[in-house]
Amino acid sequence: MTTLQRLASATSWLSRGIVVAAALGATLISASAQVPQSWQDVVAAAKKEGKVVFYNNLQPNGIEPLLQKFQAANPGIRAEQIRLGSNPLIERFETEFNAGRHIADVLVTFPDQRIYEGMKKGWMAEWAPPELPNFPPDINEGNMLFTLQNAREAIIWNKGLVKDADAPKEWTDLFDPKWKGKVGMNPPWRSVSIQQIVAFLQDQGHDVAQKLKDNDVRFFEGSGGIIQAVIRGDVQVAELTDLPLNPLLEDGAPIGFVYPKSGTTRSANKIFVAKNAPHPNAAKVFVNWLMTEAGQKALQEHAGLSVTRKGVPPLSKLPSTEQLSNVVDGEKILTPERQKQIVDHWRTVFGVR
Repeated sequence: MTTLQRLASATSWLSRGIVVAAALGATLISASAQVPQSWQDVVAAAKKEGKVVFYNNLQPNGIEPLLQKFQAANPGIRAEQIRLGSNPLIERFETEFNAGRHIADVLVTFPDQRIYEGMKKGWMAEWAPPELPNFPPDINEGNMLFTLQNAREAIIWNKGLVKDADAPKEWTDLFDPKWKGKVGMNPPWRSVSIQQIVAFLQDQGHDVAQKLKDNDVRFFEGSGGIIQAVIRGDVQVAELTDLPLNPLLEDGAPIGFVYPKSGTTRSANKIFVAKNAPHPNAAKVFVNWLMTEAGQKALQEHAGLSVTRKGVPPLSKLPSTEQLSNVVDGEKILTPERQKQIVDHWRTVFGVR
């Protein structure tokens, strides 16, 4: 081999070494980038972001006190919120995601099939909150979606206008002509939880839309709107997703309530951090705080629903889900096809587009 050939061979091996070293370096950098941040790093980054945007369906009167407690526990992180009913809330997030407009950091709502399709489409960040070990395993779906609370459907009445003995005790009592024009509810096209109780009653053979239209049912916006209408006397009785009930009973509101013995539906309020969140670290700090004992107690106090963290005392004025008769998981009976059928039928019966 000539000197020139030896030089060329050495250069070739040197070039290969450089390429291998570069590839190894890239691999090491990539592996380093995949190492999870410490929670202290997340908190520090969250404070630099300084803000979290919270899409929610919580009871209106409780959101600001809840956010104030979060901000007191996490100074330097400002919380902003947008509140809608569960159906329009999911619709808004989906529309923004599809348009590449990423506004929400965190979303909590009663889910339908769109949420689970969203898991596949990349709506949600995959992570494990530090507080997760304090919850039953079944609240965690893929380290993306977490159940924080549960709501149940109930019948309520104004105790100043209706004697407890005369109040409706079963869903079919709401169809009684004696309540004509005196029944209120949240419209099904606004709320997934209402669609679920409608599906439950359909399974018992009732055309709920037509029977309530015949009884001149009145619609109000959200559970907060429903319960305020009953307190004001705009209606005397109502179907209610029970999220605002416990706080108002604690305040002495003149409200009677019953969970019918024939059964009711349970709706899980679930939360996720958006994968494309503008403030991803602040989002994680916020969700994790909601899962702390203090956050769960604040949720129970201000959002009015029983929480899922182990060891948190039950609601003060309402029975636990285990004490109720025939509680059906609403998600299991509300398929996407059935959801569309219910909304379309109610819109047709009531002439709403």
